[in-house]
Amino acid sequence: MPWCPKCRNEYREGIAVCAECGVELVDSLEECGKQAFIFGEKDKMERLQSFLAYNQIETTISYDEEDHTYQLSVGEMKLKQAVKMTHIFLQQEEQMSEEEQITEDGEQAYEDDNQEETVSSEREDLQGEQIEHHEEARGYHAYQNSATRAEDNRSSAYTLLAVGSIGFVVILLMFLGVIPVYQNAGMTKYLVCGVMGAMFILFIVFGVVSMRSSKVLFSKAKAEDSLMTEMEKWCQTNLSPSKVDEGLFEDEELPEEQKYFKRTDKMKSMISDKFLNLDEAFLDHFIDEYYQKLYEES
Repeated sequence: MPWCPKCRNEYREGIAVCAECGVELVDSLEECGKQAFIFGEKDKMERLQSFLAYNQIETTISYDEEDHTYQLSVGEMKLKQAVKMTHIFLQQEEQMSEEEQITEDGEQAYEDDNQEETVSSEREDLQGEQIEHHEEARGYHAYQNSATRAEDNRSSAYTLLAVGSIGFVVILLMFLGVIPVYQNAGMTKYLVCGVMGAMFILFIVFGVVSMRSSKVLFSKAKAEDSLMTEMEKWCQTNLSPSKVDEGLFEDEELPEEQKYFKRTDKMKSMISDKFLNLDEAFLDHFIDEYYQKLYEES
């Protein structure tokens, strides 16, 4: 049955547009879980959809009858990644627009004032396109700290060691005849006990490996906590909102989403200059967390 992606009302087969919202219906509730994050003209949305698909982000295009615009939707788990890649796409679009103005003899010729105003207006329209649900997506992080990974490895190690040890003991008792499963000793007994015994031995080996990995990760977690504390102390002294914003938004009005990207890029550069060879996922995680403290609390 078709569903409305906005009001989530169910319709009979054959109906294509929601009577209340005026938007096209979708075939399943799975598609209703997608979030519309940008609006614009059809050709721009199609180019952006191809760009996101190349980066393994699946999106859908629908037409909003009320606003007479096309909207691009993506699943909630991919929303933050789609927002970041959209920012890159807009930058590339702007760069391509500038490259088209270079003359054949290699000299860059800018168009007259009216054409410049048109390009500037189009860029402002792109930057002003609504990117929704940014606050919900901000809690999603690909980074997983070492302490959590260590706990997962330790839990897996306990499970593997317990299952492997108990299973191996049972197989050994069956082989010795203490547990009389087979009436007649033969190839079946040796085959089953051999295969199952080898499998439970592998469980034990994997459990030992996981336990060792958890110890290494616990040590790494302590180092990460120490590094994060040191980075936070340095940021409290050297990263104030005024220092981060300095020189970023001169004579330029940007929506909050665009400011976020420029600020985090500058923060990443400043922290990387002070703390060398940082893991990129770890640095992104730290900046996302510290950005909220720096701007939301201030």
